[in-house]
Amino acid sequence: MEKSIKINIAGIIFQISDDAYEMLRDYLQSVTNKLSGIPGGSEIIDDIEARIAELFQSRPSWQTAVISKEEVEEMISTMGTAEEIAGELESETEGGYQREPQRRLYRNTGNSVFGGVCSGIADYTGIDAVWIRILFVLFTLAYFVGALVYIILWIALPSSTGLSRTGQNKAAAGQASQTAAPAGEPAAGVGNAFNEIFSAFGKFFIILFRVILAIIGVAFIISGFSALFSFLFFTIFSSSVFMPGFMESSILYLPEFLLFITEPPMAVWMTILVSLVVGLPLLALIYWGIRMVFQFRVRDLALNLSMLLIWILSCTALAIILFTEGIGFSSSGRTTEHIRLPASDTLYVSLDNRVTELDYDKKVKIPFEKFSLYFEEEEKVIYGTPEINIYHTDEEAHIKVVRYSNGGTHSDAKAKAESLIYNINIEDNIIVADEYFTVPPGNKWSGGFVKIRLYIPDNLTIFFDEDLEDIMRDNYFGCGIQSWEAGGRYWKMKDGQLKDTD
Repeated sequence: MEKSIKINIAGIIFQISDDAYEMLRDYLQSVTNKLSGIPGGSEIIDDIEARIAELFQSRPSWQTAVISKEEVEEMISTMGTAEEIAGELESETEGGYQREPQRRLYRNTGNSVFGGVCSGIADYTGIDAVWIRILFVLFTLAYFVGALVYIILWIALPSSTGLSRTGQNKAAAGQASQTAAPAGEPAAGVGNAFNEIFSAFGKFFIILFRVILAIIGVAFIISGFSALFSFLFFTIFSSSVFMPGFMESSILYLPEFLLFITEPPMAVWMTILVSLVVGLPLLALIYWGIRMVFQFRVRDLALNLSMLLIWILSCTALAIILFTEGIGFSSSGRTTEHIRLPASDTLYVSLDNRVTELDYDKKVKIPFEKFSLYFEEEEKVIYGTPEINIYHTDEEAHIKVVRYSNGGTHSDAKAKAESLIYNINIEDNIIVADEYFTVPPGNKWSGGFVKIRLYIPDNLTIFFDEDLEDIMRDNYFGCGIQSWEAGGRYWKMKDGQLKDTD
């Protein structure tokens, strides 16, 4: 099986067979030999290499197909032999006309230690590259200036490299080894020694840089995949697919939650936009991590710009929608209902109209809160769980039912708070409260919730039904007990704290 190798022509990677490589190398070497003595010859050689790369790129499937010897022969037929090219240039100089050399600064990566900056400067100035490298090392030792300038030039300067440039350098090196300098001229030997040292250090740091780059790439891949999986798991995929008991109680399941606060078409659009705003950067992180690990080259500028444009448009559209929808939550309001309790030395608190009796379709639980929403799709009714808080008072025992909501204006928010339906009944010394409140049918949830504030004076005994623990708020139990231990027991208020009477 015929072997193939990778070559770099004008900064582009090609696959080429062995015999085709030898023919191409000989051709470029002959072109270099013919044109190197002509003013502006190095620029002409670069132009020839760029034209060769264009011819090879014009082939179908050039990125994967191997360049054959026949294709190199066809290219030489198109470009002309080295003698023909040199003859055309000589004819241009007849009659006193001579092509002015176009000198330009570039990075010569064909004879580079790191990025080819020093080699490019050497080509431009005519100074040996070893002295340029020594100069950069000295300036690097002085407050790291040399390294900073090198990095800036590495980014700013275009590269000029190819098979012919590398071949030229190797040929020159071979010629130098055959015609060694006289014993009285040690400069060439010193320069070669420095070049070898710089080359060794360059190879070491390049390998180290690639290892560090690969480690960072692996971290990017792991982080990107972990974040993307978590995002999809918690916000997109249905709770019926993964851990139903867990997902049905999470506000992080985005499509479910949006149904409570906006219309279904808008919920779909918001889900799509949120997915793009979050997902595209994570996919980019994974993609660039893969590129850093495998260090392959690909022309993806158009793809990157397209994805960036889509992400910017998605962010803009999402911001507009959130602003429009958020206007309905810009103000807050509340109403308070005062309920006087009958004189008694003992109160009993129990639940009526339980959540388990509701025929709801979806449930969302607010994280870190004892507050849940229930959505009944057919009648488009939303239910929510209230919250019971216990306070000490020096007055008579009483209850405050506080309804909260948001709206576009304060009056709108207050009206929505008043519309929340919640029932609490007092029968003698028995308090019977519903386990849920109701948003008026057809209305969306505007951040509304209900708090039941129970004010207990000293020396009053109170009994809590066990099921009340689910809607009792711990943060307000400065009275000495926690919600999880309150149910099914008698408590007596003494000196501002509830004491167990058992």
